[in-house]
Amino acid sequence: MTILLIRHTPSNAVPDASPLPARVAGHRLACRDCDSLPALVRCLQRAQRSRPALVLIATAAVDAPQWARYGQALRTALEDLPVPYIEMASNDDDALDEHLHPQHAPAARVVCSSGRQDACRLSLAIAAHRLQAVEG
Repeated sequence: MTILLIRHTPSNAVPDASPLPARVAGHRLACRDCDSLPALVRCLQRAQRSRPALVLIATAAVDAPQWARYGQALRTALEDLPVPYIEMASNDDDALDEHLHPQHAPAARVVCSSGRQDACRLSLAIAAHRLQAVEG
């Protein structure tokens, strides 16, 4: 199975080029970059069809008009995920859960002010631990 990492990076931000492991806990790691909330919704909808073992979502700051315009579609896409997800944010204000209040909260939320790389490392460790516990 696959672990899906979705990185939301607005088009005006520097894309994350940090190296990622090819496998985590025996699962292939796939990465998708999304430059807007509509692109994030599409990535989540694709995850519904591909059914990864786990989804990791790195969020970015979004202004209030974008939340108002795309928030409901994003909330629906999160709620329709057939697998758990781990959310990464640089602060509580950027977290999806804070804006959307989905019916199913993330399996974990990693808030790491020291940067996305640290949040990603910690989230991948949590993912590995969760998957190893489930698989025995």
